[in-house]
Amino acid sequence: MLRSAMRSFSVVVGLSFSWALPALAEDQSVNLGSLECEGIRELKALVEKQQSILAQNNAYAVNMTELVAAGYMPAACPDGSRVRVSGSNLVGGCHFTYGLVYVVNNPQTGDFTFETVALGVKGTPSEGLELYITRIVNRSFEFIESYMYRKGVYSDVDLNACSEAG
Repeated sequence: MLRSAMRSFSVVVGLSFSWALPALAEDQSVNLGSLECEGIRELKALVEKQQSILAQNNAYAVNMTELVAAGYMPAACPDGSRVRVSGSNLVGGCHFTYGLVYVVNNPQTGDFTFETVALGVKGTPSEGLELYITRIVNRSFEFIESYMYRKGVYSDVDLNACSEAG
């Protein structure tokens, strides 16, 4: 009886691992000069700007217009061009549009959260790439999560993978 149960368990574990393995293999590494790193660096700069705004105003900026007014602007391409955007809640960088997905400011409870996104632009090498950073600050803890979708495939993102050594 125990042997039969263990055999069934082994089959389930083996099948689960065999299904998970292709998904793990699809997580391609991020290198310093990659498009992913461009998006990650610009999103990190946006997170840092939001943190300084929170420290000064006890609230995050609620739209990109406020962030731009506070000094956030993603880098343009080497030739000075930027991705064209439509709408006031997006800003164009070289290969991505950047924006806020949502913002929560609740000074009474001490809860502050935002999510930001870098979206690859259709018809460019960044098409199909989405990068996200979620930042949560409250009285009990601080939390940051970063992840991406590359042509619909999810993977976690190491925000330090794109930092230059030195």
